[in-house]
Amino acid sequence: MKLELLIEELGLESLSKTSHKNGSLEKPLNKHIEEVRSISKALATKNGLSESLDILDVLAEWHDIGKLNPAWCIDEDQKPPHSALSAYLFLKYSEKEDPRLFYFILKHHSSLVQVPLNILSIRKNVIGKIKYKIDQKEALNLIFKELRKFKLSVKDIKSNVDLVDLFGTFKTADILSAMFEEGSRISKQNIDLEVELVKERLRDYVINKNLKFDENKWKIFTEIARTERDILLLAPTGWGKTFAALTVAVSKKPSHIIYVLPTITSIRKMKQSLQKLLSGVKVEENYYFADTEKLKEIEILEEINIDLDLFISKSFISPVTITTLDQLLLSFLHVGKYFLKRYHFRNSVFIFDEFHLYPINGLYLLLYFFKKFNEEFNYNMKSIFMSATIHPIFRSLINQFINPKEFEFLQEYKKKRRYLYSFEKDDITSDKILEQIIEKSKLGNVLVICNTVEKAIRVYLLLKHNYKVNNILLLHSRYTYHDRRKKEEQLERSSTKSKEFIFISTQVSEVSLDISFDYLFTELAPIPSLIQRFGRVNRYSNFIDNVNVNITYPEEISKTRFYPYDEEEIKFASSSLSELENKIKSEFELIEQLKDAPMLVDNAELNEIEKYLRKWEDDTRFFFSIDLKDEELNRLLKFREINTALIIPGCFMSDVLEILSSDKKYKLQLVKEYFVPVPIWWLFEKSGYVYKEKNLLFLSSQRFLYSRDVGYFDSEKLKKFVDLINICVKFNNIT
Repeated sequence: MKLELLIEELGLESLSKTSHKNGSLEKPLNKHIEEVRSISKALATKNGLSESLDILDVLAEWHDIGKLNPAWCIDEDQKPPHSALSAYLFLKYSEKEDPRLFYFILKHHSSLVQVPLNILSIRKNVIGKIKYKIDQKEALNLIFKELRKFKLSVKDIKSNVDLVDLFGTFKTADILSAMFEEGSRISKQNIDLEVELVKERLRDYVINKNLKFDENKWKIFTEIARTERDILLLAPTGWGKTFAALTVAVSKKPSHIIYVLPTITSIRKMKQSLQKLLSGVKVEENYYFADTEKLKEIEILEEINIDLDLFISKSFISPVTITTLDQLLLSFLHVGKYFLKRYHFRNSVFIFDEFHLYPINGLYLLLYFFKKFNEEFNYNMKSIFMSATIHPIFRSLINQFINPKEFEFLQEYKKKRRYLYSFEKDDITSDKILEQIIEKSKLGNVLVICNTVEKAIRVYLLLKHNYKVNNILLLHSRYTYHDRRKKEEQLERSSTKSKEFIFISTQVSEVSLDISFDYLFTELAPIPSLIQRFGRVNRYSNFIDNVNVNITYPEEISKTRFYPYDEEEIKFASSSLSELENKIKSEFELIEQLKDAPMLVDNAELNEIEKYLRKWEDDTRFFFSIDLKDEELNRLLKFREINTALIIPGCFMSDVLEILSSDKKYKLQLVKEYFVPVPIWWLFEKSGYVYKEKNLLFLSSQRFLYSRDVGYFDSEKLKKFVDLINICVKFNNIT
């Protein structure tokens, strides 16, 4: 029976009924069905899912049929649920028999969680949501039998992956159509660039930086691009790894290019660079704060379809996406509505920048999923792993899962000596070192890197108040997102000055900081970290004869419980570097030291992850969603910054609650601006109080204080400096 005749026979309203509305625009259900069908098929074809497209016809046709219930009206705030009715009508009247499609229609507005196979649950959560005249006893019997079939139908894992990915294209199409976006400018976007055009863009980019375009290096880029295997690219900072990776990626004609950074520090800067190099190709960001960032961008540009832009910022739908490791892992792990993201990974090229800074547990998980989805599910993902340095443990781990072709240009370090370093016996906060920092700032820009947040704050306050230094900036990880963004903007402006700028930071400066400083003062750290720090100095030169790096020994390393580095790593670095002080012939000598540097790998923990993954496979069958809170993911898998939690300082509680109680549309995006990552142990310290409201954590404490200037800090470690800090004091009485 034709759907139109069935609808009439059942007493439902016609397919011309308005099913979606956006302002003054209205869309009938029959048009929505056709748009969903068209967009989903375009997305599926683009991402290598051209088989079983008839499934998309079924999902498009039946998913919103429940809206034809006369009790459902687009203009009513309280509408009866429609998914359960749609699923029931599909089950009873469709000629297509597939219990997984019944399940998809039933769950098309939620995550793919398992439905308990018991009468009470079905009566409450399915039958109870069918607000239409039906034979409930018959419906209960039909649905129970179908869910029993469904439970048996999800045993074929390969079929599950393909089907869930098709469901992802359907849901993307459903969302785009509901937003009155026909999908043409999104679903049909491609990376349609010839390699020679990339060359011209690269030439312009280099010349604009007052550098010379290297034809010989371009030949190397194109040679690398000819390989069919995954790639491990090792070359010095400033060699052009990003340019090489983009040349390789474009040459593969992928469905997407996904650029993965270790942290969010330089995502905006990387986006600007990629937009110049890939002009005409849409470049988007995807990370935890991407929707917050997008909302600010939209406000400036006065875009019309804000919901659409926010949706894009949460997915990998753009031809080029810049993201972080956690977003990939959350998608592979089936957290929440992963099906909106994962299918974009098919036939994509992934560029893993500075992968040596990924947590080893996170890298392990990434490699596991890459191998699994390529070998068993034909995802055809290509990878380019890039680093200026590589520890043998990382090389071994990569080779354990994939077999990349290595392109190593570490011999280039023999042609470079962009830094000479000397050891200082004094702590970085001593008057002697602070005076040296000021003297060097008169000659050029100075970068100061401390191993802990409180140490960085102390240096900043001493220079600012005791020495009256004005052109100075502090940045670390413990700021609200809003304040951190302001600091990053200030850094971009101040770093263009030729001298007398002092930038004080922590490990956040080790990652993708595309700024060249004239001098570096750094606390002693493990050799891999020091190599990264040295790479922030004299980036665009090749040789120097004078000391431009001073290394100080942190006096508190053996006195504090939560120091970020192991003392063994520090001692090895001290011993190795002391032998080469003031006399390295080339940077290669330091790279050689990396081979013997200790690296702590908890094999027992990796074994636990393997056990967890086996259980995860049994539980999800590569079909179902999981719902893990951030803390649980962090505890189990540790792929995010170890032992941190996102909280809101208590002084902003009234501001946040005002946002939550307002009628503003984008509350979560606005609230995210107040989030700060802090050590988890702060939440359990006796002097503080943690208050949970609407799944948000507020921390009020007499010990841990927040300042827009210096960020979140431990006042016990800065007792002598608290009076110098403008503290956020608008605390609420949380009891």
